[in-house]
Amino acid sequence: MKRTIRRQIAASRAAETLQYLVAIMLLDKTVTFASIHDKARMRDPAVMRQRAKVEVVADPRIDARRPRREAIVEMTFTDGTQLTEWVRDVRGTAENPMTRDEIIAKARELITPVLGAAKCSTIIEKIFALENVKNIRELRPALQPS
Repeated sequence: MKRTIRRQIAASRAAETLQYLVAIMLLDKTVTFASIHDKARMRDPAVMRQRAKVEVVADPRIDARRPRREAIVEMTFTDGTQLTEWVRDVRGTAENPMTRDEIIAKARELITPVLGAAKCSTIIEKIFALENVKNIRELRPALQPS
């Protein structure tokens, strides 16, 4: 019984997170690390209105294919038009890799607020030329906050 309750709580939290992410995408046309973690925004009335439009439903077709990372998105517009997309390989997986530019943009978004733009650039430069790094300890100064 305890295990079932934990699964239900985890599923509920996942559904709430997806509702929030879709609401942010509808409002901002993108999702960022900062927007995902903006606790005040999670209670914003505009976000809550968009969240109310999102229903998250478990789909046995997806569950049967785990551990693959897939998603089925179905949208119904106010005029009744319905769109469905089954993404069989989500972005960033080996089957659907990110481009170099996407990786760099994601790294900048995540690293710059913590270590600064200069260190972020150094890290990106060294990682993309890792075969030229003679000693991995060369990365240490760039990885430590000032």
